[in-house]
Amino acid sequence: MNRSITTSIAAVALTVATPILLAGCTSKAGAEGAIEVTSTESACDLASTETQTGEVDFSVVNNGTKVTEFYVYGDNNRVLGEVENIGPGVTGNLTVEIVDPGTYTVACKPGMVGTGIRQELTVSGEAMEKSQDPEDVNAAKVAYLDYVGNQLNTLVAQTQTFVTNIKSGNLDAARDQFGLVRTPYERIEPVAESFADLDPAIDMRWDDTEDGSLAFTGFHRLERYLWPPQASDIGDDPGQVAPADAAHANASDTKAAIDPIADELLANVTRLKDEVSKADFEFETRSFVSGPQALIDEVAATKVDGEEDRYSHADLYDFAANVDGSETAIATMQPIISAKSPELMDKITAQFAEVRDAVNQFQRGDGYVSYTEVSAEARKDLSNKIDALSASLSQVPGIVLQQ
Repeated sequence: MNRSITTSIAAVALTVATPILLAGCTSKAGAEGAIEVTSTESACDLASTETQTGEVDFSVVNNGTKVTEFYVYGDNNRVLGEVENIGPGVTGNLTVEIVDPGTYTVACKPGMVGTGIRQELTVSGEAMEKSQDPEDVNAAKVAYLDYVGNQLNTLVAQTQTFVTNIKSGNLDAARDQFGLVRTPYERIEPVAESFADLDPAIDMRWDDTEDGSLAFTGFHRLERYLWPPQASDIGDDPGQVAPADAAHANASDTKAAIDPIADELLANVTRLKDEVSKADFEFETRSFVSGPQALIDEVAATKVDGEEDRYSHADLYDFAANVDGSETAIATMQPIISAKSPELMDKITAQFAEVRDAVNQFQRGDGYVSYTEVSAEARKDLSNKIDALSASLSQVPGIVLQQ
């Protein structure tokens, strides 16, 4: 789609009206005065495609049958605001501060896959000054981005070894490394997801290919090559390999096809590191303060059912990495949270320990057991603990940004 985006978006605020994993969710009222967005499997309808500079509210109702997401894009397809995990019948609210007039792009992603159904949003009015964030929050964000930089250095180094092993035919070593090589990426996903083109190129699943109409690249394409789908793996249930996915693997996963995919992965993670290292890289403050919950919700939405690493079943590495990243981000904000709500900070600390214990019971040596060894009862227990932690983390943005 042709886009003309000449401006930037400042602070982003987002909430989902009802937790996705609760049964019997009902639609909630959106923000007063918001642009109403209706998402279905085939449409992303905006009540108005025109607005003014300043704070712009969106109320996104999911009238489809699949979980959906809503995104606001800026220059170079950068993700500047998003609300995820909007279940059927549920409304998600998003606020963006648009400081410059211009043409923006928004998108609904039914099923949370693919490039989404996109619309243009015209913003008129005078250019405005960006709101200033509290100094203590900016200091916490700087500390967090130092952590992100170190994780990206590790990611590039480990990916280099991983790619070398695949291309040289040392596939057992690559299999042993798979869970670990992805760990730095999973820890810093909120930052990686700022890049709408780069993130899926690195971390897309088969579901994101729209049944093979888009190129399947990144870690999970290489995962499929390392663990070719077996007949017992194929089916339509969560965590299984779709029949079309298995057919594509059978036809396409040759060494000649995989070597360029491996090279592309290394190039993309290197580019990600370079982009984040640029002096003008800006990680939106609202994305930072909501990042801890976003990481935990990644587990709840796409990992508890075994959908993420469906070929290798290395899902527990991802769980642990998401918890690592979330807990680290909270640690940078801990003095702010403790000063304003010590009870909330104590609760979050205890809940992180509970989630960590639930994951670590499956640790074996330096790694984790196959997710196929985790019983339905244990998955449910982990899901319940994740939901409770997510609910507490949802309070963090309001507490931290409170003046």
